Amino acid sequence: MRLLALIGVGIVGAGLAWPSTILLVADETGATLWRAPVAEGSAVVLHYTNSLYLAPVWERFEVRGGRLHLLEVSSTSEAVLDYNRLAPPYRRHGPRLAAAVSGVTLDVLPLRVGARGRPTLQVGGVTLPLYEAGVGTGLRVSVRRESRFLTWAARP
Repeated sequence: MRLLALIGVGIVGAGLAWPSTILLVADETGATLWRAPVAEGSAVVLHYTNSLYLAPVWERFEVRGGRLHLLEVSSTSEAVLDYNRLAPPYRRHGPRLAAAVSGVTLDVLPLRVGARGRPTLQVGGVTLPLYEAGVGTGLRVSVRRESRFLTWAARP
């Protein structure tokens, strides 16, 4: 019986030590503000309001190789896509126009919370309210590997 208990503890311990992949949002000091589990191929969507055209924008990323790959930018305003120098033709997704993006791969996605933007980050079924960091706050979004124990211990 003790042997089975020790084997069980060993299995749980090994599972907690095994690394997992997380999306980490930190402020400029490096303090972690949000974290969310991700896997290879996970979609990450940054949503905000463009401060110049006051139009909603969605930037769709995919997690690949521990980095963020920008796949598409969409908005209800064609002017936003033009402003970001995204070449037509644009695809229509309901009320939005979308521009495919290739060749943009980021180790860190830097953001600054604006007065009008109200940025959020959609990771799986979780929405991270980045605007809660406060206007003017600089944020850094990255993908990290860490032990499952650290991920578990950092839960609110």
